[in-house]
Amino acid sequence: MLTYRLVSMTSAIPAPARRRRREETRRLLLDAALSVFARNGFERATVDEIVREAGFSKGAFYVHFESKEDLFWEMLQERIDAQQETIRAALDPDDSVVNNERRLLEAIFKVQHADSVWPAMFMEFAAHAARNEKVRERLGAMYERWHRFTVDMLTEAKKLGKVRQDLDVAFAASVLIAVLEGSMIQSRVAPESIRLDRQLDKLSELLAGWLER
Repeated sequence: MLTYRLVSMTSAIPAPARRRRREETRRLLLDAALSVFARNGFERATVDEIVREAGFSKGAFYVHFESKEDLFWEMLQERIDAQQETIRAALDPDDSVVNNERRLLEAIFKVQHADSVWPAMFMEFAAHAARNEKVRERLGAMYERWHRFTVDMLTEAKKLGKVRQDLDVAFAASVLIAVLEGSMIQSRVAPESIRLDRQLDKLSELLAGWLER
């Protein structure tokens, strides 16, 4: 009887309200996880701590996520979506390659500098992936998504005549991703005098010169 009443009460809640409630719960769990990961690190963080921080039960957690790794994938997916949207917004097909490179780099570094927690947490998760084959394979799939996104951008630029026609877009995409990721790591640990995020004019000219040559 009690189960019937609970089901009936749940069914009585309009579907849009239930969706909003689920979305709010999911968002609170993600926000709590970010706080716990930042405080304790990914490896030491536990589901118990995350639900305690969010004010929910473990049951609520497992309605939305299978594990803390699964939750991290959700966080990573959100950031990839946001970063790709930032890149799309920064690009102007009518402008030069060097100006597009400059705007793109500025936009990406602005997002990175505004979030002091995520870069360090991602590096820790990458180290975790190196020790876990399943996690490594899934992270590899995320990299493939970034690579396809970059290939698509370069292919479009090639069609517009913005980059040279003999450009190997797959190779160029790998190089550009490596340069960007290396620059982002460097911006966290290297002396300011040698950091590439402080030399965006030179970096933009170098990359544009290679793509246009």
